[in-house]
Amino acid sequence: MAMSSSVGASSPDLFHIAADGRVTPTKDLLSRAPAIVRHHLSSLPVHRAMIRVVEALLVGAEPLVGPVLDVGCGDGHFAQAVLAPARGKPVEVGFDPSIPAVREAHATGAYRMALASGGEAMPFPDGAFNTVVSNCVLEHIPPLQATLREISRVLAHDGHLVITVPSDRFASSLFWPRALVAAGLPEFGTAYGDWFNGISKHYHTYDRQGWTARLADAGLEVIRWSAYLLPEAMGAFDLSHYYGAPTLLTKRLTGRWILWPGKWRYFPWERAIERQLVQWCSQVGVDGGAYFFFVARKVSNGG
Repeated sequence: MAMSSSVGASSPDLFHIAADGRVTPTKDLLSRAPAIVRHHLSSLPVHRAMIRVVEALLVGAEPLVGPVLDVGCGDGHFAQAVLAPARGKPVEVGFDPSIPAVREAHATGAYRMALASGGEAMPFPDGAFNTVVSNCVLEHIPPLQATLREISRVLAHDGHLVITVPSDRFASSLFWPRALVAAGLPEFGTAYGDWFNGISKHYHTYDRQGWTARLADAGLEVIRWSAYLLPEAMGAFDLSHYYGAPTLLTKRLTGRWILWPGKWRYFPWERAIERQLVQWCSQVGVDGGAYFFFVARKVSNGG
């Protein structure tokens, strides 16, 4: 489907955009969901696929005008599955502080250049990129404001930042916190949520106003946003870590998460997961989501 050529202009065929900038997917965008779901179930552990499917749908609908910088590229899977196909060519630059992850990212061919670097001091000139993407990364960076200001610095004026981040509802939406609260043990539910945030290295989980204010402080104005993944989805995400645990071993031994990419076709429970993930894609934009999608425009140099 043709995208607008203007920087950061979302295709009107893919999003409904409300007066406050909230986006919800159109039927044309949702028609992409089954293929996205199958790809992710074939290449990622279930718990990771549950998050990435919706992010792939949303970020893949953005035009991503080049040059593009991917902040926190990790192993390159997201760029290989979403960013490069959306553009029809490799992303200009990806970087991540993990040298092994950068090696994996480079091997995917999804980047022209993959670098090992931190986010608070980027080795790029002012205004070098028209688009910066950061998918579920900023919450893991302790010096968040320094990183956002660096992102603003390397963005061209009117350039766009496309991010996904957890909301303040992340921990309380998980299965065990909700189950413990229902059992009359709210303090244990809070403790579990804090523990999960800790092992996930989540330093930042804010409400929409909190994220918007931090972006604004860096000279970035939110122009589109959406919430996604309701408590039902987050409960399944929480429990699916146990189902996906063996993939940690296969990744370590073989370099691949999934040894049998077509397994979802033959296991009834994985076909049920496939149908559920497609449905969760249709819930983008509803209140109460555990994650946010933001598109922000650079309006000034961050202070």
